[in-house]
Amino acid sequence: MAHSTSVPRIDFQPTLAAVPAPASMHPENAAKQGLSFGEMVVAIRAAVDQAMRTTLPGHYSPEIAERIANEMITRLGQRDDEPQTCPMYRDCKDREPGHTDHYNHGLRVTGEDGSTILDAGMAALSGSETAAAIYIRNEEFPDAASVHAKTAELRGFLDQVDAMADRVFEDSQAHS
Repeated sequence: MAHSTSVPRIDFQPTLAAVPAPASMHPENAAKQGLSFGEMVVAIRAAVDQAMRTTLPGHYSPEIAERIANEMITRLGQRDDEPQTCPMYRDCKDREPGHTDHYNHGLRVTGEDGSTILDAGMAALSGSETAAAIYIRNEEFPDAASVHAKTAELRGFLDQVDAMADRVFEDSQAHS
């Protein structure tokens, strides 16, 4: 009967998952909690060293412990303030995981007073018979072709507005 032997691997390289620190634990916020970034670095190095000595004594080396601690410290300096994007609609602004209402109401042309002159956006529901729609002001469009037709009409309209402005202000100048 053959006996298996276990030989410690010398290429053992434990790594950490790439999970950035939440904004509340970001180094610039740590001082607000009474702990300096330098103190956190010292604590992380000591904790990793002790944890490896205790739980992985056959694989412990100061170099590996230092590498793991350095990875943790680097990741601690990363922010995850920017939420994930919607997996269904690239233009959806809802960043909550698992959301079912998809929207983007952020396209606007505003007046000097901040009031909306023209707005456009998108809306859709997950798992519903309701199809995605694009809207421009009060009109909804069910497909890209109908949106393209309306935006072409709007471009022509804006060209007419520009031409009218040129005429009106030229006439106004001539009569002043």
